[in-house]
Amino acid sequence: MSTCGGASRAAQDGIEVTPDGRRIVSQRAIERSGARTAWDALERTVPFFSFRDASRRGPARIEHRGRSSVAVSEQPIVYVDGAQLTDVSVLSSIAAADVLEIEVWSGLDATTYYGTGSGKGVIRIRTKLAGN
Repeated sequence: MSTCGGASRAAQDGIEVTPDGRRIVSQRAIERSGARTAWDALERTVPFFSFRDASRRGPARIEHRGRSSVAVSEQPIVYVDGAQLTDVSVLSSIAAADVLEIEVWSGLDATTYYGTGSGKGVIRIRTKLAGN
């Protein structure tokens, strides 16, 4: 269901799609997913990305689905409470119950707000731990 005047479209499952294409996953949607960690919450609620946890060979990785280049990183930029993560395996140590919201930026909007390095997307996670 869409609305007029720049208002967002809210999905019944607690995932909101804004007019500019951002996806916002609410705390309620995270709870409904049954996720135990922030990593699980991402895997269960965020489309367009593939997840490889550290229990498999190599480091934990999040990659934009549909590889487009062998030379350019397919990983989105991931922020938790405003701090950019260099190691996404940290997400396995954050309880899903502590996650307030997951916001996913992609395409031109990600590049516009976060710069050219964000061409594969931006995932922003806001938690209760930051005192928000």
